[in-house]
Amino acid sequence: MLFRSEHGPDNLLAMAQVKEYAAIARVARGAQFPNLQYALTTSPAPREPGQDLASNYYSGIGAIWEIDLWGRYARSAEASRADWMASVENAHGVAASLVGAVSNLYYTIAALHRTEEVVRAVADNQREGLKIIQRQSRAGVLSAAEERQQESALAATEALLPTISQKSHNAEHQLALLLGRVPGSGPLGVSTDSASPAEIPSGIPADLLLRRPDIRSAEAALRAAHARVEVARSLFFPDISLTGAFGSTSSSLSDALHGRANKVASIGPQASLAIFSGGALRANRDAALARSEQAVISYHRTINAALAEVANDIDAIRTSTELREIQRRRSEVAIEARRLAELRFRSGTTSFIELLDAQRQVLASQSDLIQAELSERQARIDLYLALGGGWKDSQ
Repeated sequence: MLFRSEHGPDNLLAMAQVKEYAAIARVARGAQFPNLQYALTTSPAPREPGQDLASNYYSGIGAIWEIDLWGRYARSAEASRADWMASVENAHGVAASLVGAVSNLYYTIAALHRTEEVVRAVADNQREGLKIIQRQSRAGVLSAAEERQQESALAATEALLPTISQKSHNAEHQLALLLGRVPGSGPLGVSTDSASPAEIPSGIPADLLLRRPDIRSAEAALRAAHARVEVARSLFFPDISLTGAFGSTSSSLSDALHGRANKVASIGPQASLAIFSGGALRANRDAALARSEQAVISYHRTINAALAEVANDIDAIRTSTELREIQRRRSEVAIEARRLAELRFRSGTTSFIELLDAQRQVLASQSDLIQAELSERQARIDLYLALGGGWKDSQ
């Protein structure tokens, strides 16, 4: 399969969200460092006799650094980084889902093409049979009733083709959308002779579940929730920061801007402590604890759901494999039964109804075989996704 889904809109959207969370993580990390800025301020000054207005101007550089004694900013940066990692895993999940969706559509289109080939082959066979019946009808061996029945059977078979074609086109349009292409802009190159997914080895290790994107995302969300609990707790402690300023002040804006005014400088600590907030701090901490509890529950639920999904997919593969083998034997028997029915009909030892039934059985059995093969392939794709992208230890 030559399709690639990196440029699909869902994948591009997920990658853009990763960039957003990466930037947010950098913002959170920046709060741990001093903040340096240039300031130009004005303040009222005592008015001298004869003056209408008077102002003092300050121009200089100021700095503030909040000392992270209680780990507030470190834990906040940790939480933002965990959010970033969760978005990365979500993007991996989107990419894996796209691989699964593209593969499913690819095999679905291939199955529809094969079904169309089967229907056309059966129609050709019925058309040849109609010619024989027409010759026998003109010779008086058969009546017009048999001829009409064969024409009706042929029309019923040919009537299947438009529906199959429509389903095939719809699936191709969906595939084009997933790949970020304009539907109908060109052939997708789906082959009816498509290879099946790799065989599944026995003894799949349970550790493969740990690389599932949803489990890793839930784990990152759990780390973020725990870190935010510590952030909420740190708000009960005082904020301590160091501030400093160096510049010049003057009643003349020009002197202040060009450094010709009196120089001023200051440095010292600042501290603040919330005394009363109407219970907001406690409520904020309780909310953080509740979110942490939810993250724990979500993490365990995700793991249990993954175990159930893998078990179901393994059962689905076993069942679909058995069904495919049964349908293969049924198809072989139906083809042989049709061959014998045609020989007996030409020799006049069987009825036309038996031949019609044999033709219908061939079409039904081969169509069901194609569907069984598709179901088996889809079950293998589902297990591939359930194991986080395959069943090999290497990632």
